[in-house]
Amino acid sequence: MHRYKIVISVTILLLSLVSKGQQQDGSVFERRVTIKQDKQVLETILDQISWQAEVYFSYDAAAVNTDRKVSVDVVNKSLYHVLNQLFEPEKYLLRERENQIIITKKERRADPVVAQNDTIPVKYFFLKGRLIEARREKPVPYASVSVFNKPIGTISNADGEFLLKLHPDNIRDTVVISCMGYAQILIPAYKLLDEDLLILEPVSIRIKEVRITAITPDHLLARIRQNLEKNYSTQTKLMKGFYRETVQQDGNYISVSEAVIDVLKSPYNNGLRNDLVRLVKGRKSPDVQPFRWLNFKMQGGPFTIVQLDVVKTVESFIHASYQNSYRYEITKVIWYHEQPVYVVHFEPISPDVFPGFIGEMYVHRETFAIVHAEFRFNKSSLNEATSIMIKKKPRGVKARPSYVQYTVNYQQYQGKWHLSTAQASVSFKVRSKRDKLNSEFHSVSDLLITDIQPTDLKRFPGEERFTQSDVFVEKLGNFDGEFWENYNIIKPDEDLREAFKKSE
Repeated sequence: MHRYKIVISVTILLLSLVSKGQQQDGSVFERRVTIKQDKQVLETILDQISWQAEVYFSYDAAAVNTDRKVSVDVVNKSLYHVLNQLFEPEKYLLRERENQIIITKKERRADPVVAQNDTIPVKYFFLKGRLIEARREKPVPYASVSVFNKPIGTISNADGEFLLKLHPDNIRDTVVISCMGYAQILIPAYKLLDEDLLILEPVSIRIKEVRITAITPDHLLARIRQNLEKNYSTQTKLMKGFYRETVQQDGNYISVSEAVIDVLKSPYNNGLRNDLVRLVKGRKSPDVQPFRWLNFKMQGGPFTIVQLDVVKTVESFIHASYQNSYRYEITKVIWYHEQPVYVVHFEPISPDVFPGFIGEMYVHRETFAIVHAEFRFNKSSLNEATSIMIKKKPRGVKARPSYVQYTVNYQQYQGKWHLSTAQASVSFKVRSKRDKLNSEFHSVSDLLITDIQPTDLKRFPGEERFTQSDVFVEKLGNFDGEFWENYNIIKPDEDLREAFKKSE
């Protein structure tokens, strides 16, 4: 029998309750200046920039001719943009040291002594922006914002806003912005210092010009399984991730918690080794909205969300032994993140199938890799899952899951597909006649993988591991300023920011 791997568990307790941190500053190169000078000596222009941006310049007078006359005309542009107009990037190197910018001429080879003895922390670039649709000017949520051909990235929030933190070495790399149904945007990273609003053009996602090869669902599923080792990594990877968990009661936030995590990703061809999770650093809000009588605690947290890697766990709609229990249909071929994919709808043939999921998976047309899946419990499985998902509740309280939806995405890097994002959205109905309570609790758990590195690690120490029985919020400290440093995260949307303000 296929083991039930994806479990969101809750503990509901009777209790008596006694009824925002800001991001660390990014690079000084992000500061905006407005300056208009025609044929003015460079030294005067640097003095004006220094006054506006509150920075100091350091340079060798023999290497920088400050008497040369230059012209500059910019309005509210980044310091990086202006300095690259004044100093050719091919000839000069601009480095940041605290509140000082050091200007040097580029040499053929870097001085290794300076690099080794440099102990000043590197200030990352904080690239912020908002994505909107061209026609309706509506925000584009959950779009991928990543560095081309590197495992660095984030996603936009519900308001279409994103925050991408980049090491200075990556500032001239290309950023790729993609979302299903929209034309992909490729833009040099440094241009995001000056462009806050990016417009995505809707495109028809049906591929009319591509000849659809006749293929049956059974053949497609067989090819998925045959190509697992080719499409997914057979080496252990150490992934850096960002995890956020929110809980609402009747539409009001009652808990917000988030963390940077390490995921020790075992090879996809080794079903005996489980993925391991440990917390790097995390924080939680104070109670952002007082609520009475019941405390709602989610178990499993980041451990459970990692199990949404349905390819690694071989969930029922992929598992060979369940194939005859599902009905599959290839509904269309679409263009997904600049790749042609089959869209495969699946649902249980019988209500007796457990776990029974209804959903879709996107299968790469050329490699047969699963690149996206979204699925939910069918009605009978939802009823049966109640005893598994509700771990504890007070006497006289009735609780049942009313909605369970999962989403998982994969991204290609170095020829292999890797877990990229995952989300679990779960709602519970909770009633108590004695306490005159009739509430709906809604929990959303988000995982974003922000970096992938090879590793020789085989396990995390036992005391560092996060387990399925752990309650995420009980492992964390409170919010504080400058908490995330240079870690990439999912930027909070407006509703979350308002919730944070209420908790101050």
